[in-house]
Amino acid sequence: MDKVWQSFAIGFSRRWRRGLTAALSVLGTVWLLTEVITRVSKDASTWLDGHGVGYLVVAGLLSLAGFLVAIYEPREVSFRLPNTGTTLTLKFANIFDEATDWIVAVNEYFDSTLGDIVAATSLHGQVISRVYSGNEQNFRADVDNALAGYQGVTEARTKGHPIRYPLGTVAIIKNGPHRIYLVALTKTDVLTHRANSTVPILWDALGEALAAVDRVGNGDPVAMPLVGNGRASLNIAPQHLLRLIALKIVDAKRSHDLPRKMTINLADDCFEHLDIVEIKRGWSAI
Repeated sequence: MDKVWQSFAIGFSRRWRRGLTAALSVLGTVWLLTEVITRVSKDASTWLDGHGVGYLVVAGLLSLAGFLVAIYEPREVSFRLPNTGTTLTLKFANIFDEATDWIVAVNEYFDSTLGDIVAATSLHGQVISRVYSGNEQNFRADVDNALAGYQGVTEARTKGHPIRYPLGTVAIIKNGPHRIYLVALTKTDVLTHRANSTVPILWDALGEALAAVDRVGNGDPVAMPLVGNGRASLNIAPQHLLRLIALKIVDAKRSHDLPRKMTINLADDCFEHLDIVEIKRGWSAI
């Protein structure tokens, strides 16, 4: 229920003028129909004379309903990305509820130790805690198998996995019938374990992830978070980051076959900052 009230509150702040227009439009429609009906039916005119208050209440409620429908801020929209054949869904929902393949950003070491190295609240950490039930050894084994064909560089670290892989490296692991594309997006300080990235790194790493989706995905739907909005420290406003990711999908379509359905799962703390209705309108107009 809190999310419903939040949708109305945010929608009111963004679209109250549109809501007022919708309310007046409903009133105008009711008035026009009333005029027509009462002109052609004396019984209707007589009934209205005796039920004027009820009529006004109903008209007011219909107008209010029109206002609320117009301002309500949806938590999910879908639109076709131009020149791709891919329908992109933007959804305020947990990616772990998506019965699809996932793209998940990790650090360049593909670390498996929860705590100060892999934050339990990060999506990387939640893959370990949710998918692997916190079994770091099983996660490590699956990642190492997935990276068997890649050449890494061994580095001295006081904690964490000692092998660093090139940014953009993709390890594909299984999640039941689905796949998880772990893509190296962030550099990691060997002393502080702090992760950071840049826009060019994000652009290239997403390209590698989407190439892997093309290579082994068989066209299966794919979901990803708002990559780069978490611990990657990109410091980009969510709306700009979202447009950047959508642009990368369009760009990748030029050289790769992408799924017909892709989803970007958005965190609830972005709800006040992302106007997905306007984002959909902008892409639909292209």
